[in-house]
Amino acid sequence: MESTRASLIESIKKQVRCRIAQKYNWKRTPHSVIEKLQRKFFRMIFIRTTLSLDKNTVTQRIDLGIDDLGRDVASGLKEYLNLLLGRGVELHTLLVLGSRVKGRAKPESDVDVMIIASKLPGRSSPELTNFPQKILNIRRWLLLVDAPLFIGTQPSACCSKEEFLQWLKEFKIVALDAIYYGKVIYDDGFWKHVLNTSKEIEKRYKLNKSKLKQILLPL
Repeated sequence: MESTRASLIESIKKQVRCRIAQKYNWKRTPHSVIEKLQRKFFRMIFIRTTLSLDKNTVTQRIDLGIDDLGRDVASGLKEYLNLLLGRGVELHTLLVLGSRVKGRAKPESDVDVMIIASKLPGRSSPELTNFPQKILNIRRWLLLVDAPLFIGTQPSACCSKEEFLQWLKEFKIVALDAIYYGKVIYDDGFWKHVLNTSKEIEKRYKLNKSKLKQILLPL
């Protein structure tokens, strides 16, 4: 069991190193510049400078900072949630990840979100996707894009319930990061099942939750 646990930890560390390298290289490519210019262009045309806030929403209790227009990101995600539901997305869980929940966000930072839903078009992947890959998955991109809000959401590794549970059992870092750092914006009850499954896995392999969080923190 000890060798299995050590092997799992090393696999997770390797995934983290690869993901950090991918993100670093991505930020230096022309595609990254294109995405930023695209966002600024559409915001100039369609932007709404105010976002409504429902005081009963869970986002009211989550501090995700402000965007570069001074808008509250948490209330922006509430509108994004309404946008997804209005498009007919069969949503189970919406999580916010990344720098917005790890205390590293700047006003211009993206808003990394994970969407767990049924019947999403296109292909799911636990790996980081770049702009050309998003274009190839155009139907999913159009369904999940945050227009006309343009609060900088970046849907990451969106998937079905079954796919997420499989990624968790395979110790994919996107699933582990969602469990240990993800902040729930919306949930229909599925996330409770996920957390129970995660606890069972921790117990089975005698994994240290604090150590895993430390490994995943740089993502």
